[in-house]
Parts: sequence; structure tokens; C-alpha cells
Amino acid sequence: MNFSVIRGADTPWGKVFTKTLAASHRHLILIGAKEAALEALVREIVQKHRVLVHYLVADDADTGSIIAACEKINDRFEVDLLVNYAETGFQQRLEDYDVRTLDRKLKTNHASGILYLHQLLPNLLLHAHASVIDLWHSPNPVPVWEQALLTFNMRFAEHLNSELNDAGLVIESFALPAFAGGESVERAEEMLGNAIPGFTKSGIMAR
Repeated sequence: MNFSVIRGADTPWGKVFTKTLAASHRHLILIGAKEAALEALVREIVQKHRVLVHYLVADDADTGSIIAACEKINDRFEVDLLVNYAETGFQQRLEDYDVRTLDRKLKTNHASGILYLHQLLPNLLLHAHASVIDLWHSPNPVPVWEQALLTFNMRFAEHLNSELNDAGLVIESFALPAFAGGESVERAEEMLGNAIPGFTKSGIMAR
């Protein structure tokens, strides 16, 4: 039995991807920082759809927390999709942040996604047709230095996709605009359709 892992499931965009995948009869593992929001989302999904849903609370600025969550997933589940969501953007100049806050933001915004992929990659590679969807949410204009970092991360994903394509793993990267209700649902469906073979609005073909 295959599961889809959604990182950032407790965010507006994460909820949209979670609900879209649930409506497509995918079993889900939700990762987020807000336990109450995750619990509420699980209840909503199981009331509407006949799918299995689990959740894990993780701190994306804590390497140990990410590794622990991924170890639980790898020990208990088979994963053929990772929705790797990250929010980017800095509301202040770098020099205006205290060291601890800046460290957390850099880890959460840019470093943790690579760690999730690294930890779940062996699980994903067990499947002939697995997918990774990197989502970069930038609701506000980002500074030049951060845009360069986003470009680097996307180019890295392109090279990794090329390297692992023969193994059956497809990696796609998408930049997300500000959340916009119904338009965001349509955008999520479009991205899932581009990244997952057999995906349609009414469901994902079994594989």
C-alpha cells in the first residue's frame, strides 16, 4: 500500500494539495508543525474520503526532528510521492534578525527540503514510478540573494531528476504564488497532473 507524504500540510497550500490527493483516493501522511491543525485536517479527510491518513509533527528547523519523522515513515510505510513544500521570503533585512531567528528561517525555508528528500529517497526508489514535487511558496517579492538560492535549489532538482530518471523517480519544481482560494485548487490540480503519471481531476490511476 503506497502513501503520499505532504510536508507543510498545515499551511493553506499544503491543505489544498492534501485535499486534492485525498479526493484522488491517495493514502496520506501529513507533516506539519501545528498538531491541532493536522488533527482537524485528518478528521475532515476521513469523513469525506475512504483513505488512510496519518500525521507527524515535525520542526523543520530541527534536523533531529526531521530525521525522526522520516525514520517513522520509512519503518512503517511505502512512499511513492513526496510533496515537499517550503515557504520562502524574509520580511526584514538579514542584519535585522537575531542569530537564532535567522538560523531557523534559513533552515526552514531552504535547507530542510533537501533533508526530507535525502531521508525518504531510498523509500521512493523502491517504486517503479515515484514522484517528488518541490513547492516553493513566495507570497511576496524575494530579495536578489534569495532568488539566486531558489534558482540553485531548482537547478539542483533538475540535475537530480536527470540522474534518477532511469530509476523511475521524477522530480518537479514549482514556484507558488500567494494563496488564492479556488484558483489555488486549480493550480494544484495542474501541478499534480504535470508531475504524476495518470493524474486527473477525478482521480489518480492506480499503479
